[in-house]
Parts: sequence; structure tokens; C-alpha cells
Amino acid sequence: MSKRTLHIVDGDSASGTLRQTALGREGEVLSWRDALYSGPVPEGMSLRQLSRSRSKFWTAGKSSREFVSRDANLATYGDYEEVVLWFGSDCTLCELSLVQLLSWFGEEKRAPKRLSWVAEHGGVLNPTQMVQAYSRRRAVTSGHMRIAKVVWQAFRSPTPARLSRLLSRRLSVPGLKRAITWVLREYPGKGDGLSRLQRKLLKEIESREETRISVAVAAVLSAESVGDSFLFDLLKRCVEVKNPLVKVVRNGKGHLRYKSQVVLTDLGRGVLRRKADHVQLNGVDYWIGGVHLVGNEVSWRWDKAVRRIVSARGGR
Repeated sequence: MSKRTLHIVDGDSASGTLRQTALGREGEVLSWRDALYSGPVPEGMSLRQLSRSRSKFWTAGKSSREFVSRDANLATYGDYEEVVLWFGSDCTLCELSLVQLLSWFGEEKRAPKRLSWVAEHGGVLNPTQMVQAYSRRRAVTSGHMRIAKVVWQAFRSPTPARLSRLLSRRLSVPGLKRAITWVLREYPGKGDGLSRLQRKLLKEIESREETRISVAVAAVLSAESVGDSFLFDLLKRCVEVKNPLVKVVRNGKGHLRYKSQVVLTDLGRGVLRRKADHVQLNGVDYWIGGVHLVGNEVSWRWDKAVRRIVSARGGR
């Protein structure tokens, strides 16, 4: 007997819980694992091309096939009576995956027979709660599909201008404006060159004078829906640079590890007080969606005062 429902969930935790329910046992469960807020997501690529690029990013160039099975399973969506997307409206990672999938479905010649959305973060639900969340699923409308395409294209643009403009637009998909703001606040801040999460990590370290990296990361994770490896990489950009903002004092031999004991340097304290700029001192080399930020002079900064991306020269 063929299964009638394809559940696409936001990660392995949600897929494991869903499989404990009748929903999971009677349907197929596909885990959509790709933290799109980290690494390159450039425009002009098909799903296959992007998946190969993302695989190389996550495996440091060792493999381009990490998402082959995932994408092949997705391509069978026409075999199901219903496709259910499980992506929470309060989670940036979920929202980015949601707009990616809705944009892809919108480009397909054949629409799913029925496409639904559970706007709750399945990774934090127990089996009973997942069944209840499923009962609250909503139908995906053509309006949802259109706005998802707009946001997905803006996220993959080589400048943040289109994404930033969406903050003043009415968005029909719940949670999208919050997710866009989250992404934009990871641009270097005006005055200090720190992303929002880098700033939180440095403040956690400063508040403890000396602390283990795992403690600082856990403190930030308690209020953020991101991976610990993402936060660890943000800290590495403050340690393994020409002018360190954070210094390893124990259990690292100069290199950052989760067990490393660290302190802020005098320069790190100065950057937190906007007396110096991390980007100008150390440069950057990372991607936010389709934007490659590289060098000691980046073109865009997040301005907390106006809650917008501004040019490096200070204008909007």
C-alpha cells in the first residue's frame, strides 16, 4: 500500500519524533537539513546546482553529493496526495527552508495535489504535540508562493538591498519579517564591525571575565535558534585573526576548542565599546545568502539606530 503523505521536516530531531507517531508511520518523512543562514546561497543556480555547492561548503570541498538523496526524494512529491511542510514561523532557519521549498514548488510544472504548512518548530515538540500541530496545518496559498519567491530571490541577491526593502512591505507569511531582520542583523554592525551574535558572545565572555567557550555558546543558544557550530565559527573569527578580540588562556594552545578557557583582550573590550572596528582591523570573509562579505572594507553595515542596512559610507 502506497503512502499518501510526504512530510518535509526541519531536521533530524523533528523527523525522529514524527516517526514515533501514526503520521510518520503512515507517511514518508523527509528531513530538510541545511542551515541556509551560513555559507554561500548565490542566485542563478537550480536546486541541483545549489545542493552541490552547499554540499561542498559543509564538507570543506570533500563531497558534492550530501543532498542527492534528499533532492531525489523531494522529486517524488507528485506521488503523494498531500505534501506537508513542517517549518516553524519563529525560527529563521525554518523560514529560509520554507521559502526555498515554496519557491521550488512554484517553479515546478506540476503543483502538489495538496500543499500544507505546519507553522510550528517540530524539533521542540513531543509526539502528542506533533499530532496536535498537524491538526492545525494550513493550506499553502498562491499568495504564500508568490511572497516566498520574492524573499528567496532577495536572500540570494548579491546585495542586501532587496532583502532590506522587504522590511517595509506587508508579508503574508507569518514570521518572514522577523527572519529577514535576523539575517540582516548578522551583517557587520555600524561602529564596531560585529554581527549581532558575535556581539552577544563577546558580552557573555566579558561578563564572566574568564570562561569556557562551551559556556558562552550555551548561554547564547538558550535564546537563539542556531547551531552551536555556527556560534563557534563566529568566535573563531574573533580569535584566529591578526588582531584578536578574544584570547585563549587554557586548553587550546592558542587555537579555539569548545573546552578552551578564554578572555576578552583589551582590543575586544574596545570594540564592544565602539572604540575600534573589527572589520577594519581584521577583515572578513563569509557569506550571507548571496552576498559575499570580504576584506577590510565591506559595502554594507547594519545600523541599529535606524534598524536598516546602510552603506559603509553612512548613507542608506
